[in-house]
Amino acid sequence: MTSITRLTETDRARWAELWTGYLTFYHTVLPPEMYDLTWRKLFDGRIHGFGARDAAGRLIGITHYMYQETAWSAAPVCYLQDLFVDESVRGTGAGRLLIEAVAGAAKAYGAGRLYWQTQDSNVVARRLYDRLAQNRGFIRYDYSS
Repeated sequence: MTSITRLTETDRARWAELWTGYLTFYHTVLPPEMYDLTWRKLFDGRIHGFGARDAAGRLIGITHYMYQETAWSAAPVCYLQDLFVDESVRGTGAGRLLIEAVAGAAKAYGAGRLYWQTQDSNVVARRLYDRLAQNRGFIRYDYSS
């Protein structure tokens, strides 16, 4: 049985393993200081996170999310930035439970909506996302100066 909890200070090593898996999936490498900074942000309120745990309490998935102001609504929106479940337990419902936990937190916070993005080619995750949410067809652009 999978449970969802807030991340705790004792999760640091396993969180780093899972986040490394996420970054590797997206062909990204970050220096150790970014891991340290992100971990601090998770505990000082700049970003938020949940962990999925197996029956033994082992961390098997993570998500990071944050709230943003918007010009389109008086209510903030919630951006689910990162979601990763250990490959060995994919398909067990952990990803859905993590998304639902973020949705619950967003609702409690008063956010007007929850959104996230993924690559077109992320077919496995998109099957879950298509069951839970609506793809409104937006295309993302990244500008680098």
